[in-house]
Amino acid sequence: MTSWIYYNHLHIPNPKLREQVKEEIHEGDKGGKPGQWSARKAQLTAAEYKKRGGGYTTSKDDKNANQKDLDNWTEEDWQTREGSGTAKQEDGSRKRYLPKKVWEDLSEEEKKETDDKKVAASKEGEQYVPNTGKARYALRDRK
Repeated sequence: MTSWIYYNHLHIPNPKLREQVKEEIHEGDKGGKPGQWSARKAQLTAAEYKKRGGGYTTSKDDKNANQKDLDNWTEEDWQTREGSGTAKQEDGSRKRYLPKKVWEDLSEEEKKETDDKKVAASKEGEQYVPNTGKARYALRDRK
């Protein structure tokens, strides 16, 4: 018999598996530093949970705004300024990671400015680093 839970508007048929996957992703360094949570780690958790046979039975109409945003983010082509799918650098810093459409809307100077800000702050241990001027508006207005 399957155990079901209702968690944050999600109907999760295998909560133990989901919690195990969430802990593994949370402690890993993909999508952020080990022990730090991020939207990217939420995406990775959902994908890995489904890959291992878990599922969600929440209808699209029943999803809250955060869940709908996560679905939309997952469909976008996220990348670094150079087009890489990896933001983590060898020195442990992280490059700015934005949808391809946002990078295309920025000038070379704007791209460099927001990327440099993210790299510098990540070297100081900061996870959440606001975008600079035009990058902030391009990200907000991309839909």
